[in-house]
Amino acid sequence: MPGRRVLVVRHGERCDFSFNGQGDKNWYRRSVDSNGKYKPFDLNLPRNLPMRKGGMHTDTALTEIGYLQSKITGRAFRDYGVSIDYIYVSPALRCVQTAVGILKGMNNEKTKLNIEPGLFEWMQWCKSGRPMWMSTRELGAAGYPINSDYQPVMKDVDLNLDESLNTYYRRSHEVSKTILEKHPSGTILFVAHGASLDTLTRGLCGAPPRSNDEFFFILQHTPYLACTEVRESSEGQWRLIGSPIPPLHHAANAAYDSTLLQMTPAALSERAAASVHNKRF
Repeated sequence: MPGRRVLVVRHGERCDFSFNGQGDKNWYRRSVDSNGKYKPFDLNLPRNLPMRKGGMHTDTALTEIGYLQSKITGRAFRDYGVSIDYIYVSPALRCVQTAVGILKGMNNEKTKLNIEPGLFEWMQWCKSGRPMWMSTRELGAAGYPINSDYQPVMKDVDLNLDESLNTYYRRSHEVSKTILEKHPSGTILFVAHGASLDTLTRGLCGAPPRSNDEFFFILQHTPYLACTEVRESSEGQWRLIGSPIPPLHHAANAAYDSTLLQMTPAALSERAAASVHNKRF
């Protein structure tokens, strides 16, 4: 009898990492006019945002490219014969939208999303405050296929803002182990964060938590929609298989400044000199 399979996928491109830092305001504040109406200032921002009671400042959405990345990954799962029996998702909106895109790419209209707070990223990155996630009711009202009957392994209040790296590894292992106890067979997909590809699988394979240096090196080399798989042997042992689908790679595309064509030669020279200086330093 074939053993169980666990796939872990990182979320897609996020709005805050793509657009914050361009001016004094973050992407969401820059997109909302004085009347509170959402008006995206870039074609890569989502055309619409789900209705929610606050929280968008700390719980970012996917970009349009991020959602496309998700659908491409789902299509690859379908093309390579990967079927998903159960999906567990971090409560972060970017992860929920990624899971929705994956299902869309797979043409899967039956599988529901189990929202699991225990899958959220390392809490050391939330020192400024706990994110305000959308409730399962809000997610369902937005049209996302949520399993409203799911009882999570952990609640959001159980997540410790002072969590150490070792504790994050232990938390991730406990969540993945508890979820696996519910499913004696099948393929489980976790849609979570960059570090999750390691933290959710390392304990299953019997390995200890990594050092800080190893952790950050691996994290820096884990792009959007990165995927890995662990598979169970007939003896009940888990081992890393790697990704069941090819990697997703594409080049960056910077914002175009249409005023360049209207600049004087002197202004262009000044801009070019500044550009060289910035690249050098």
